[in-house]
Amino acid sequence: MWKDESVYRFDIESGLPVFSIDNPPRYTSGSLHLGHATGYSMIDFVARYRRMRGYNVFFPLCFDVNGTPIEVRVEKKHNITKLDLPRKEYRELCSEFANSFIDEMIHHFEILGESMDPSIYYQTDAPYYRRITQISFVKLFNEGLVYKGNFPVNWCPRCMTALADAEVEYRENTTKLNYIRFMIDGTDGHITVATTRPELLCTCKVVAVHPEDKEKKHLIGKYLVTPIYGRKVKVIADPKADPEFGTGSVMICTIGDKSDLEWVMKYKLEMEKGIDEFGKMTSLAGKYEGMSVKDARAAVINDLKDSGSLIKQENSEQNVSICWRCHTPVEFLQVPQWFLKTLEFKERVLKRADEVNWYPEFMKIRLQDWVNSLEWDWVLSRQRVFATPVPVWECGSCGEAVVADEKQCYVDPTEDDPPVERCKCGGELIGCTDVFDTWMDSSGSPLYNTFWERDEEMFKKLFPMSLRPQSHDIIRTWAFYTLLRNEQIASSIPWKNIMIHGFIMAPDGTPMHSSIGNVIDPIPIIKEYGADALRYYACTCSMGIDHAFREKDVIRGRKLCNKVFNIGKFIGPRFDSKPAEPKELRISDKWILSRYSDTVASVTQHFESYQFDKAMRDAESFIWHELADHYIEMVKSRKDDAAKYTLYTVLLGSIKMIAPFMPHISEEVYQEHFRKYENTKSIHISPWPVPVSKHADAERSGNVLKDVIAAIRNWKSDNKLPLNTELAMVELIGDVLSLNGARDDITETVKARSLVIAEKADIKEEVTAVKPIHSKLGPAFKEKAKAVVSEVSKMDPSEAASALVAGGLTITVDGDSVTLTKEFFELERCLMLNGKQVETIQVGDILIAIEP
Repeated sequence: MWKDESVYRFDIESGLPVFSIDNPPRYTSGSLHLGHATGYSMIDFVARYRRMRGYNVFFPLCFDVNGTPIEVRVEKKHNITKLDLPRKEYRELCSEFANSFIDEMIHHFEILGESMDPSIYYQTDAPYYRRITQISFVKLFNEGLVYKGNFPVNWCPRCMTALADAEVEYRENTTKLNYIRFMIDGTDGHITVATTRPELLCTCKVVAVHPEDKEKKHLIGKYLVTPIYGRKVKVIADPKADPEFGTGSVMICTIGDKSDLEWVMKYKLEMEKGIDEFGKMTSLAGKYEGMSVKDARAAVINDLKDSGSLIKQENSEQNVSICWRCHTPVEFLQVPQWFLKTLEFKERVLKRADEVNWYPEFMKIRLQDWVNSLEWDWVLSRQRVFATPVPVWECGSCGEAVVADEKQCYVDPTEDDPPVERCKCGGELIGCTDVFDTWMDSSGSPLYNTFWERDEEMFKKLFPMSLRPQSHDIIRTWAFYTLLRNEQIASSIPWKNIMIHGFIMAPDGTPMHSSIGNVIDPIPIIKEYGADALRYYACTCSMGIDHAFREKDVIRGRKLCNKVFNIGKFIGPRFDSKPAEPKELRISDKWILSRYSDTVASVTQHFESYQFDKAMRDAESFIWHELADHYIEMVKSRKDDAAKYTLYTVLLGSIKMIAPFMPHISEEVYQEHFRKYENTKSIHISPWPVPVSKHADAERSGNVLKDVIAAIRNWKSDNKLPLNTELAMVELIGDVLSLNGARDDITETVKARSLVIAEKADIKEEVTAVKPIHSKLGPAFKEKAKAVVSEVSKMDPSEAASALVAGGLTITVDGDSVTLTKEFFELERCLMLNGKQVETIQVGDILIAIEP
């Protein structure tokens, strides 16, 4: 019905205010997992809520069909590399692989109840999307914000491409710290240098010591000779050399790690390339040329041992930089790349971040920390194939770069002609084979969604977007790059709000990884419990926080579905038209309407601040406890207009409050019981509920009323009496005069034939029986015991008890006088009210007397 009726269609002609969601394009490299199901459900909560608030919601169905992860999977599947096939054929394999998942993903989105709009569909590998990426690059190029530099970059030897800092992850690793003898040039002396990268001896440039290291101060300015290669390298003083690590003498190479890179830049050291783009040793390595880094390291260590230059080895803990896609250790290589000027925009990005509303607010700190830590411009180019081409041709003679004309885009320089025939120098223009970092495409999503460079009027209407939802792990990539790009292109924030959710962890709290087999597939969960039950789990997860999966929350979600369905079955048949508000309402009606109004207000407030866990908590508590447990019990026997109006209003509003969370059960109840009386075809485009009334006095009385009724019903259950058992009389004693107006509610609900409401009552405790303790009477009175019991039973229990308590009860047995004490009898007492036996319950300051 939702599809047939186009319930979720964004109406481009509508005059309603727009709420636009910069929906994260789902990456098409595999099936949906539980994290996706939860994250996209949270986004759907927003979309559904905003539709009901009267917005024209822009919520695109979209997919990210780009980049290295797809290439990695394709290469693994076909046992190839990008070098084994022509670019076009390789690209087609990637496209076929990525697009093969889309139909299944759309199906999964549908059964989850995600209300994305297929009429505004896009995928990032399409020419219409890549066109926007290229045009933005052309504009930035022409403004001088893009440049090509031969600067050391993070390089993945497996993916054979450059990486931005944000694409580098870190893994703890235990390696060997190798203590190596360096001879002091011109002497027989030596010093020991500790390094974890002995394979880079071939690119050793200098050795650094701390300027205040007294033991090594005499070496500063002298030259050392490296083992194996016999290179002469100078000893320099630098405060970053740690005298407490290793030997305090640091080998600086090109380039072992980020510290090496900083030193190389600081001292303008010559860049030498010991490792190539394939992760193999270059000719600089001599006999180790062509070996992998790992094999070369082992071979160098063996040769150092054989020559006596390796003094010792120690285990050393380190953080290894790895590619976030294939997890291969990253190297620093000097490879020409395209860069986007970033550092000079740091303050402007931070200012724009302050203009965005962050939910939760503390997540902004992650962005600020990342921006403040940046030391390099953004590396835009990648040496891959399946991504948006960099729209540039370069002169084979002078190296001049010619960028595409905006009208040419989308364009592939490896296949298409440049905008001019030849370079100004007359040289031939050769198409650039680089492609963009996938975040270059992704960070343009607000521009694409708002019709930038397609429809100027729509762009003015839709930009900036209303909301960016995303997970916290890509704040430093997607959030940052989007803020940067939109500042450079449009001098604006890209969206007004950003909503950050956390990760879903395995039940034991550990991260889910396919490599350890603990990834949870949501589809079996949906088949067993239903989509709404899984979505219920999603709405229990607070924003910005990682959560372990708890099946018990899904089970509770299913129970809530059943509860709502059964409430609908009970209430729905009571209506034959939409009830009008009556002139008179009972206290119970006013109470539930007031509580309902409070709940609507709190749930609305929580939705506005993206606190879905609190919104569901309040809505569920109201539905389950106040509506189902109390009010419905009060009105089961009522047929009056006030009850019908109240039930209609409260149930309809209740299913609306949970509709964003549980769209299927709420729609089911709406279609079955309300659509024939309402003006909208779906609950999901019906008006959001509003508070209807506030009856402070009635709410206070109603709270007392529900507690009194609940206590009496519990008393029946404790005494194993059916709840429909009639009671002869109920008397409420205390400050309960306000319940005079609720007499019918009480008597009808607890089935009392008589109800008394009084501030005071004369309740007395009386002895109703004096029961003999035979185990004590027998030994004391022997053959007379039976006669003793008979004589006492003939007496008034109250008089007998008084005598026993006073010190002794004297009776005559067979002509003899016998004195009895209280140790021989058990006194049975009960409460009496107006001469009738009652039982009592204390509820707060109210005493409830019950005559069964």
